[in-house]
Amino acid sequence: MYRRKRVLRHFALTMVALSAALPAMVLGQETRPADPGEPALTTLTARVWSCPSHQQFRLRSKGVCPLCERQLVLEKVTIQGPDQLGDPYPLKTCPVSGLTLGSMGEPIVMIHDGREVRFCRKSCIREFQSDVKGYLQKIDDQIIKQQLASYPMTTCPVSGEALDSMGGPVDHVSDNRLVRFCCKGCRRLFKKDPAPFLATLDAAVIAQQTDGYPLKKCPISGLKLGSMGEPIDYIVANRLVRFCSAGCAGGFWKAPAAHLEKLDKAWMKAGDHDHGH
Repeated sequence: MYRRKRVLRHFALTMVALSAALPAMVLGQETRPADPGEPALTTLTARVWSCPSHQQFRLRSKGVCPLCERQLVLEKVTIQGPDQLGDPYPLKTCPVSGLTLGSMGEPIVMIHDGREVRFCRKSCIREFQSDVKGYLQKIDDQIIKQQLASYPMTTCPVSGEALDSMGGPVDHVSDNRLVRFCCKGCRRLFKKDPAPFLATLDAAVIAQQTDGYPLKKCPISGLKLGSMGEPIDYIVANRLVRFCSAGCAGGFWKAPAAHLEKLDKAWMKAGDHDHGH
């Protein structure tokens, strides 16, 4: 009987979370509706070279499309804010060859179902497409391992229950980002409308990582944070990254894994082993 009441209470809480009209945010570890007065995360963009015929491909510099060899054109994409595609690919190795990205020339960025994947060379794209499910699972496994130690919440972003309240956390990768739930039911609800629950996770990252943030300078410009006004907060791979200005976001997008690795090392040096890896 106790177990049944507990499950029913959990279901009721989940329904309330799903029907909330405003995005969820966090205060400590408790979920709550967002305060309308709280500012949204700054919209950040990057300029990329893309193929007019195959817009799923993006390169960091001018070149030709890996499929049709048509000349790429310069365009602007949103990496944080409305209509963003999700987190940049956070791993430093190609999912097919296992080689370090950049070791075979400029990495090729491909958007697969709205999700960014980076390859070391053109031939790896064909191999990836021969077993998409298998390679995405490989990527997911690596992302979970990479982001688990710095994950900022002990509660489910959907129900607000403790992550271990239903037998153990359920790990899910959403657009290259780890999200943890108390049960599979909450994961299903998340998939229907991720935005308000990702807002909850964003707020948790900011709340946990702002105090003690280990970098005093912008990772792109090298300028002191605050020298160009209030630092710009960027949430990627469940890390807080701070820039001196919004224009630095494009430089970060060019090599996200390398910059995340430097940030993790800075956390380690500062003595915070929950953030470093």
